[in-house]
Amino acid sequence: MDEQAYSSGFDETSSVLTVRGEIDEVAGVALREDIAKYTREFSRPIRIDLGGVDYFPSLAVGVVAAAQRKAGAAGIDIGLVAAEGSVAQRVLTICGLPHEMS
Repeated sequence: MDEQAYSSGFDETSSVLTVRGEIDEVAGVALREDIAKYTREFSRPIRIDLGGVDYFPSLAVGVVAAAQRKAGAAGIDIGLVAAEGSVAQRVLTICGLPHEMS
């Protein structure tokens, strides 16, 4: 499978940030900015769909874990969703990060 560049889209109605492609160092910054933007600086809950992610290194784990901590401190929830068997789902499971499977 060919890896793809990071891309994201946000659905205002469902408050779901859908992420696709590789989350490398540059994309990690973009993901962090997307999360801050769509949570309105951690003032509203969102879900992050990672099902389309094909590269999810420790840097990406750190971004979502830090976002979940900040959200929790602000009293909101950032839910993670990953397709069963996907790269993101396997990594989230190994790291013990709470998530839903789609």
